[in-house]
Amino acid sequence: MGEGCSICGRTILAGERVHGFFEGRDQRSVCELCVARAEGLGWRAGSEPEPESKGHSHEGRLRRLFHRRDRRPGAPAPTPSTAPRRRPLPPVDELGFTPFERAVARFNSSEAGRAVAGLTRTLGAPRASVGSSAGAPEEVRITVAWELSWYQWSVDIADELSPVAELGKGGEVEQLDAAARQWNARVEQDGQLRLVGERAPSR
Repeated sequence: MGEGCSICGRTILAGERVHGFFEGRDQRSVCELCVARAEGLGWRAGSEPEPESKGHSHEGRLRRLFHRRDRRPGAPAPTPSTAPRRRPLPPVDELGFTPFERAVARFNSSEAGRAVAGLTRTLGAPRASVGSSAGAPEEVRITVAWELSWYQWSVDIADELSPVAELGKGGEVEQLDAAARQWNARVEQDGQLRLVGERAPSR
């Protein structure tokens, strides 16, 4: 049995890339898909712990405090009063791209997309689906599933500056709702997510 990821707890398979982080002076092992979350927790990448200093220690504790507060069950979602209302996006934009195609392009250029490409080289091609998020017409939900694990992300195509956000993860594909199991996309040999029927870009 291999070691487990310190973020998601999934067993890291032989040949899979492992990232070393430090939480203070405690060493952590992180899988490819959880690197962004480790950085968000304030963990420091590297093979040697950072010398203890009051400033860094305080900053790291604050980051972890805010992360735990934002992720705790029942925590209210932020509601900025100055946020403009967004209208549902049209099915096709001025360049002829559908929302799903735009979301896939954003995903492929993100850290999540690069992590999926790396895991595909190790674990093989996953199944994938691209669909609308329930109750959020401007958001697209992307699901990628291997035999023993699945991951979901949200792409807000109404805001080009917002990052690709992780929605959840699990171990059994049966945990996914029926819409997420409509496998209408695939991950190609080059590691790029594509909708079924979409042609690869010419080189």
